[in-house]
Amino acid sequence: MEQQCYSIRLHRVLFLFVFPLAMVLVSGNPEALAQLAPVGKAENALGTLTVKRADGRVDQLKGKGSLPLYEGDECKTERASKAFIRLTDGTQVAMNEETIFLVQARREKGKGVIRIFKLLVGEMWLKTAEPVPIEVETPVATAAIKGTEFNIRVQPDGKSTLTVIEGLVEFGTPFGTCPIRTSTVSFGERGKRCTKPAPIDPSQAIAWIADVVH
Repeated sequence: MEQQCYSIRLHRVLFLFVFPLAMVLVSGNPEALAQLAPVGKAENALGTLTVKRADGRVDQLKGKGSLPLYEGDECKTERASKAFIRLTDGTQVAMNEETIFLVQARREKGKGVIRIFKLLVGEMWLKTAEPVPIEVETPVATAAIKGTEFNIRVQPDGKSTLTVIEGLVEFGTPFGTCPIRTSTVSFGERGKRCTKPAPIDPSQAIAWIADVVH
């Protein structure tokens, strides 16, 4: 009986002091609160989309559904798998097979949150709904966009191919930045500046998204 009473008192202490303190810390820190909110959701997967959370938990989506995505998540598709993701701002993202990226962010004073996709390998397509800043980082280059539609592919050695369907993308490596415009392609390699944009039919680069984007 005495042990039960002690347990009850302990739970009351935790509720009265620890829980309010945690709420104050979160509500007083907008960045912490933002990290708790979903950045978007996976809505469709042909095959399997695997999402590894920052805490190590693993979730999967097969077929159509609504799998929330958070900052710090690692998204991965296996062979013969594709996925479609919609961010909270309306930006559309498609993942081709054998693709891995991390969902990250950078917070800049006066600019707010810049959404970052760290593309380790594979291929992804993005179409922004609003002129919000988004960056895609590859092992050798960075594509900075705003109000743009483009496709980017990263080979195992890091070589990156950027195809702009519509708009303008600032495509940069440590050796310089190239503005890549509608219906052009540029390549980024380790130790080199990105190549000058060359004309291309963008429909060929995004033919793979037809069966997954809705």
